[in-house]
Amino acid sequence: MACTNDCPPARRYLINSPVLTAYGQYVFEGPLTVAQAQAWLDGGYESAIGHESTARWLSQRVQRDIPPNRITITMQPGDEALVVRLLQRLPEGVVLGQEEIQRVPFEFALLRRAA
Repeated sequence: MACTNDCPPARRYLINSPVLTAYGQYVFEGPLTVAQAQAWLDGGYESAIGHESTARWLSQRVQRDIPPNRITITMQPGDEALVVRLLQRLPEGVVLGQEEIQRVPFEFALLRRAA
């Protein structure tokens, strides 16, 4: 069901995995360019990047200050998230340092919860 007048404002998140946080319908679009990701970030967001090294690495990639913030999100209809999607599966239990993460291929995408 679509929201009309009494809808809370849509939330915007920055996440490092395309995860479906609640049941519903989602649209997953991409890949986005770095410039598109930068423009999206300039519209405001809440970081859900949980590791300091990932936040530093991402800050370098988008030339924006990305704060680490280890939170759990639950997307509601209308919410969207900029996804930093690693294109290589990491070994189990591995937390990459600055040097290792530089070599991992990645892309940006946009995840929207439609309903």
